[in-house]
Amino acid sequence: MSAFEEVMAAELTWMARAGLPARTVRLTVQECLLTRIGRGPLGAREVSDAVEAAVRAACRLVRELDAPDELVEAVCRGALEAVRGHGGASAQWLPTAAGAAHAVLEELARERGDEATWRWLVRREPGW
Repeated sequence: MSAFEEVMAAELTWMARAGLPARTVRLTVQECLLTRIGRGPLGAREVSDAVEAAVRAACRLVRELDAPDELVEAVCRGALEAVRGHGGASAQWLPTAAGAAHAVLEELARERGDEATWRWLVRREPGW
């Protein structure tokens, strides 16, 4: 687990336990990713790794803490909106970042194949 994933897991745990709405989760994820992206010149790999870490943290909370499934969608949306909205060079990496999020969701869908929510999320458009 990366340091960024640990930070995201801590933030998401707090928000899930507090029962915050999906909009708040999405905006907080956006802020965390924009802070991460803004720390320096990053490449496609670093941006997609940050998105992947955020989605993995959300998936882990759903599995381990029985957080609501909607948390994963809110995190995916927030992460990809951060990449899209950042502009500049990082915005060009949106397809790569969306692919990273999609890969994490596919992995989770295979693990939890009996749950329709995960299959539905995987089939969603990569751009959310």
